[in-house]
Amino acid sequence: MQKSASFHLVFVDLENVPEIDLGLLEGKAAKATLLIGKNQKKFDVALVRQIHRLAAQVELVEVGASGHNALDLTLVFYLGQAAQKQPDAGFCIVSKDKDFDPMIGHLHGQGINITRHDSFAALPFLTPSKKAVVPAKKPTEDRRIKVIALLKNPARSNRPTSRKALLAYIKASLGKEASDTKAEDILRELCEDRALTIEPNDKISYS
Repeated sequence: MQKSASFHLVFVDLENVPEIDLGLLEGKAAKATLLIGKNQKKFDVALVRQIHRLAAQVELVEVGASGHNALDLTLVFYLGQAAQKQPDAGFCIVSKDKDFDPMIGHLHGQGINITRHDSFAALPFLTPSKKAVVPAKKPTEDRRIKVIALLKNPARSNRPTSRKALLAYIKASLGKEASDTKAEDILRELCEDRALTIEPNDKISYS
């Protein structure tokens, strides 16, 4: 498991993932390096405005050369420099190119916290932490409590009078998640609480 980081460095392959929302970085302890391909000449006006507005958090790197993997290798160079300077940071690559994955695996072995994501919005530190939710009581637990209460109620005149009938009644009351083991557990609990007694002929006597 990778340790959590207090600061994040994001490297975006704009040739591979041209649509990003830098506004998601605002207020975050993070910086993005955008790698621009040699043949990329046009950018969305909204993105340009975001670059200007978040200038302190955004760095542009123009890849002067073209060709196979030219941008990828440049990205790796800048990422390596950053990892030397800030090894405790969290590093993220935004690219759909899975060729980065072997390098990421190697860096994990070196203790570097790094991940790759197909989209900018998928960056893990952008996701707000969810509030802890107290789990609701399971329906099976509700049914179990209800069954025990009914069998302990002396006012009920139709309680099963044999061990076999009682186990069948318990299983039917527990519903889909019932099992022989769960039914036996409830029967054992009733006996330990002295709510009932099983006679030698498997007849049930209720207290």
